Amino acid sequence: MNSMPRTKLPRNPSYDEACDICDHWQLNDWRPLLDIIIDRHSIRVSQVSQNFEGTNPVFELTLSAEADEKPAYIVKVLAPNWHCQFKSEYHSLKLLNGRDLGIKVPELIDSGEVDNWYYLIIEKLEGVMLSSVMATLALDNKLEIARALGQFSARLHRLDVAGIPEIKLDWPDFVRLQRKHCYEKRKQQLVPSALLERLTPYLDRHISKLEPLLKSENNHLIHTDLHPGNLMVAAQGDHYRLVGIFDFGDALVCPDPLFEFASPALLFAQGESRVFHAFLDGYAYRGERNTRLQQHMMVLSLLRHTGDLNYLLHHVPHCADETCWQALESKFFPL
Repeated sequence: MNSMPRTKLPRNPSYDEACDICDHWQLNDWRPLLDIIIDRHSIRVSQVSQNFEGTNPVFELTLSAEADEKPAYIVKVLAPNWHCQFKSEYHSLKLLNGRDLGIKVPELIDSGEVDNWYYLIIEKLEGVMLSSVMATLALDNKLEIARALGQFSARLHRLDVAGIPEIKLDWPDFVRLQRKHCYEKRKQQLVPSALLERLTPYLDRHISKLEPLLKSENNHLIHTDLHPGNLMVAAQGDHYRLVGIFDFGDALVCPDPLFEFASPALLFAQGESRVFHAFLDGYAYRGERNTRLQQHMMVLSLLRHTGDLNYLLHHVPHCADETCWQALESKFFPL
């Protein structure tokens, strides 16, 4: 009887050790783990390749020609340190399996754990990442994609989330804790000193914008990370259309749908108000589009549990030299 290969994965790696493995291990290092997964789930594979996009190790399993299945699966591996991401993606995709959201999300095929490292086997989506073609898109094409993304978000937010309590936040407690640690977190991200000095006063002045939804029982599944690197598009004639959305690793359930709006504004619109308005139109957003909305989204972005604010300051046009949050409101969230 042949024994299965043993992995070299540490069961309880430190944060730095987990980052080093995820950043530097090559396909041969991961093969024992992948062979265990392939054998465990009886997957007929003709080729295994490593995808170097993203922060977590991702692999493509090309299925054998005789396999009466999809042409390829994606295996996403998560270190024990990021079990919360596994939990978010697993429960989100489990809820979404078989749902028609207008835009394709990956089917969850299976999941499991090896040596305390977690994995998801998911459907490979068609198309290319929007981030790879963004620079070539005409404005009209961006508007079309933004509207489709808004429509997807609205459908996602209308789903009944009672079946996934595992990723539901205690929203008032989340806001309280994020506010408490916001200054130190942004300081560690090397946010410029002029902005750091104004951070606490800005939050004190505008945190009340969150109060209308703070204790609402009307909860929504929020992807939280709808940026061009998580969106798949396909060429159709002389333009691209949105065909897929993936990576629910930061998804959560909360009562404030505006938590969804920040990533499309910051990382897709990138200072172009017409693109952000197209997203809001697709969403059928009925609230006022004014400074109050910008301040609401700014507070949520400052309190956000993931993401590097300093990266945004250098990625969103004309923001790197700003010294006050009020001036950034209209640049981050152009209306």
